[in-house]
Amino acid sequence: MMLGFQKLTALLSDVRRISGGEGTGLKIIPLEGDREIALGSYEPPVQRALLDNLAPGDVFYDIGANIGFFSLLAARRVGPEGQVYAFEPVPRNAAAIGRGAQLNGFSGLEVFAKAAGATSGTAELNLAHHIGGAVLASVGAPPDRRGSLSVEVVAIDDIIRQRDLRPPSLVKLDVEGAEMEVLEGMAATLHAHRPILIVELDDETNAGLEAKTASLVSLLAEAGYQFERLAQCYPDADWQVTHFVARPT
Repeated sequence: MMLGFQKLTALLSDVRRISGGEGTGLKIIPLEGDREIALGSYEPPVQRALLDNLAPGDVFYDIGANIGFFSLLAARRVGPEGQVYAFEPVPRNAAAIGRGAQLNGFSGLEVFAKAAGATSGTAELNLAHHIGGAVLASVGAPPDRRGSLSVEVVAIDDIIRQRDLRPPSLVKLDVEGAEMEVLEGMAATLHAHRPILIVELDDETNAGLEAKTASLVSLLAEAGYQFERLAQCYPDADWQVTHFVARPT
């Protein structure tokens, strides 16, 4: 489902300045995102983990970047000598990230309007009414599905090699169930460059979430990573969400 040009233009003209948190003062295009994004109160434990693990000159990969809240935080943190690559397959979200980079003068923030996956190609993306809820059809459908579109998919290993991208210091994964596919597509990057990872996992049930957690921990333990679970961002939510930091041993 695509927005009309006039509506997208209107959405991209709605500029807000983040009023609190680690992103205070940054300009962002909120679209129909969570109110907490513009307030700067969005996922505080993830904000802190991101800045604790990034230094000036570092390289940040934001995989499943939504409207770019964490991309903008990272771009300010890494500074002009650093680099941010934002991967976001929903076209209007990707456009909002690009506009946010322009508004803040972040020339080192590059947006790829693509999904990340195990292999490069094309795939069906199930869209959601919630702005950050789009899901690759290979892993399921969101509960609030509102249509689908065909998107380009890239394996991170492939795009680093083909586009000569700087390898990551830190990677954030927020890909609505496609975590294992994305990690499979960046196996060589994990082995060669050993980035720190921040990973979001979610599921309708606690049992489902713990099963996903066990699979992820097993995969990354084999790759030589150890885990730290962050404080809960949504302790009272019906949907189960958790975040991890994974560091190479």
